[in-house]
Amino acid sequence: MKEQWGLTIKPALLLNMAKLPQKELLQVSEKINLLTQDPRPDAKVKKHLTHLPGRPYRIRSGKYRIFYTFNQQLVSIYKIDERDEDTYNDSTMPEPPPGADVLLGLDAIAPGAAIAPGNAQPDWERIFSQPAQIQRKPLPEPITVELLKRVHIPERYHARLLCIPDGDSILEWPGVSDDVLLTLYDYMYDPSFIEVMQQKDLMVNEVKDLLRYHEGELLTFLLKLSPEQQRFATWSLNAQGPTLVKGGPGTGKSTVALYRIKSLLDQLLKQGHSAPRILFTTYTKALITSSRQLLEQLLGENARYVRVETADSIAGSILYQSGQHKGFTILDKQQDLCQLLKRTIAETPFEGNSLQRQAQQQAVEKISIDYLLQELQSVIVARHITTLEEYLKTPRNGRKLRLNAMQRRAIWLVYTRWCIVLAQDGYETWQQRRVRAEVVSAQSSLAQFFDAVVIDEAQDLDPSAMRMLITLSKAPNRIFITADANQSIYGSGFSWSDVHSSLKFSGRTSILHANYRSTYEIGEAAQSYLASGVLEAEVSQRQYINNGPLPDARSVANSDHEGQLITSYFRKACRNLRLTISSCAVLCPTEKAGRALANAISTQGIEATYMSSHDFDLKRSGVKVITLKAAKGLEFPIIAVAGFTISSNYPNITETTNPEEITEILQKERRTMFVGMTRAMRALLVILPHAHQNQLLQGFDAEYWNFSRPI
Repeated sequence: MKEQWGLTIKPALLLNMAKLPQKELLQVSEKINLLTQDPRPDAKVKKHLTHLPGRPYRIRSGKYRIFYTFNQQLVSIYKIDERDEDTYNDSTMPEPPPGADVLLGLDAIAPGAAIAPGNAQPDWERIFSQPAQIQRKPLPEPITVELLKRVHIPERYHARLLCIPDGDSILEWPGVSDDVLLTLYDYMYDPSFIEVMQQKDLMVNEVKDLLRYHEGELLTFLLKLSPEQQRFATWSLNAQGPTLVKGGPGTGKSTVALYRIKSLLDQLLKQGHSAPRILFTTYTKALITSSRQLLEQLLGENARYVRVETADSIAGSILYQSGQHKGFTILDKQQDLCQLLKRTIAETPFEGNSLQRQAQQQAVEKISIDYLLQELQSVIVARHITTLEEYLKTPRNGRKLRLNAMQRRAIWLVYTRWCIVLAQDGYETWQQRRVRAEVVSAQSSLAQFFDAVVIDEAQDLDPSAMRMLITLSKAPNRIFITADANQSIYGSGFSWSDVHSSLKFSGRTSILHANYRSTYEIGEAAQSYLASGVLEAEVSQRQYINNGPLPDARSVANSDHEGQLITSYFRKACRNLRLTISSCAVLCPTEKAGRALANAISTQGIEATYMSSHDFDLKRSGVKVITLKAAKGLEFPIIAVAGFTISSNYPNITETTNPEEITEILQKERRTMFVGMTRAMRALLVILPHAHQNQLLQGFDAEYWNFSRPI
């Protein structure tokens, strides 16, 4: 008996099948079933199209052609095309995706032109005074209730969608979710073959599931992991200690972590655990909802065995159950923290004679407030250093400014006074709350409560938070961690084994290589920019699945022009990439810049909303405007990194700042910029103030970026 081939599909196939009459639908299903038995070409109905991108195969089904690929006992169906025998020609090259060979933004660009102080001032008014002329394209067929039902669009959207007048309006239609608009647009206007190739693979258990989906009996299909990702989802399950998977942006670490949960759950159920408990923690609140939804799809009813929380939420639960949740309010705004620290320094009783006290105070005052606050938070508090002797011996990994014994003693005096001032005012910081939770975690009801603990994006967790989470697992060998040091924007660097004795990954560390999120062009441009901020050197060559246009770097004269440029770029990018305006995000250095840009974009006729990390809503329509730090863990098809014309003094570096501090600040902020850039999937724009002197906004290599042309 022949071995059955596995089957995956592209989402485009489902829309193609929705257009088929019942007779042809059954015939196509039979052909797909034939491919799962043997997809290899036979020079008759199955043919290898070696001259086409991706070197696909095609099989005939009446007047239709089914395009597919296969390898390693897996068949992947791409799309269906209708061709008359007289006109069908296998040698015809598919059209490249719109925008693949053209710039997405304004036309005033010359690849390789530099953005540097001294360039002639561009003629901004001429650039922005000529709006693009858009010719509206007609609908290929009327939008009807029957059509909307055929492509599984929820009934609550029907009345609104029936009013759409033309094709271009589909992607701009208000009051409808992005997924619905994109489904309708792709049904009306078939994506090109290259665009279909870049879609994600969906798993199909058996061919008849395609018919079940067509009839509405099956709601969706699960995402198919790549062979590399699948290996790490099940890798080292029976090891003696914890497992660490590293990988750059877009390699699917979070997805692998979720599938790892499935593997752990399957293992626990087979071992006789009737009601296993698994904890999944991720760094950002924005990922909690999406992670829960995917787990429900992946695990079905078994999703009830998984608790999905942020580390801070778990810390809150531990403190609540221990009766220590009352008494302090979190002080987390940087400005408020810095003001309190300045007050603390003025109140600190330094030790020794007058000369010694003066030397200690001067040593502290030579350090910037921001840097000193990081020293207190990231080194002393986060690592739970409790004595001066311990602080004097601490290596301070990742900190560039060297501190001698006298300076450390002075800082310790400030720290002890700072703790008193915070407590007297009724405040504590997030780092202090995590430490309090860690201290009582081993005696809490959650200690060794979970059969397995999966920790995502661990590079940004305080050592104290990591230690707290480890105490919650019954066994070290069921701890699974994902991390990428070069995406660290809060951590100052530490050794895993220094965090906890259980975190020894000898022989249980591996790396994901392929980037499934960003295009090659965006990924390499971001890596080029990051060069001087790298924390951890890569050990292998980067791999990418998708290609696209070069990212753009543009200079603007002021914040008004910045809003106009973002609006123009987003509109053209959405049109070229077949995306809605809700696919766009603006990442800014500060809240002030974010709110100003949201207003500027809104005045241009595009809905835009500034969102903090506390009120972030991925489902909200329009452009999402967030800070660079809040973008951690997210992704958007189209991104503009902007706001430096408004927050022109970001990062805060003064003339008196130590050179070592400057180096550390710039490296840390370059990693933050890198994180922002690598959130972009298809198109990226970075906007720089004209004639700027900001060191953070330098290092854009003409080999990787398109630049504004001086006029």
